[in-house]
Amino acid sequence: MFTPEDNLNSAVSAVALVMLLIGTMYYAINAPEKETPIQPQPEVVIGPEPVTPADEQIVEDVEPDPAYQCLALNIYFESRSDNLAGRAAVADVVLNRVDDEFYPDDICSVVKQTVYVENWKGNIVPKRNMCQFSWYCDGLSDDPKDTNSFIEALELAHEVIDEGKWRGITEGATHYHAPYVRPEWVNDRGMTYIGGIGAHEFYNWKR
Repeated sequence: MFTPEDNLNSAVSAVALVMLLIGTMYYAINAPEKETPIQPQPEVVIGPEPVTPADEQIVEDVEPDPAYQCLALNIYFESRSDNLAGRAAVADVVLNRVDDEFYPDDICSVVKQTVYVENWKGNIVPKRNMCQFSWYCDGLSDDPKDTNSFIEALELAHEVIDEGKWRGITEGATHYHAPYVRPEWVNDRGMTYIGGIGAHEFYNWKR
């Protein structure tokens, strides 16, 4: 048999249970989310793919043929301000000399044919004003300063050497001079005047 006191205790217990359930539900709903620890990520390096032996490309250093450089230098210093025909004619003379038994048989030797002497430093250098082409022994630098003109000279040298373009434009001339000078060799026996092309007068020497 329950007494009034027992009823009171039961009521208090019931209320306490209800409050506990309400508190539990409230915590479950409003409890902060558990943070997931941030795991360290591997460092990402941006750059070229590693090169394996199979992927390596072997590049050979090929020494360029000096003939192009020699012919281009002669075109540049002798006729860079001339028209295309005039520049081609200067190149043609060099190759005509290569083909002539009286001259050296390669382009660089023809362009640099001269008398060499020893200077005061002990270096072997071209004798002043004794070259076949004056620019080579005029005492000035042989480094082209007009880049565009020298590139054009190189292109023309490749056309003349590789393709035979413009060959024969001078009809076999081996000599030339500017119109404002008259060198002594024009009176040599066998020297035949061919004509003017661009800024030069051309001759063939028949021995």
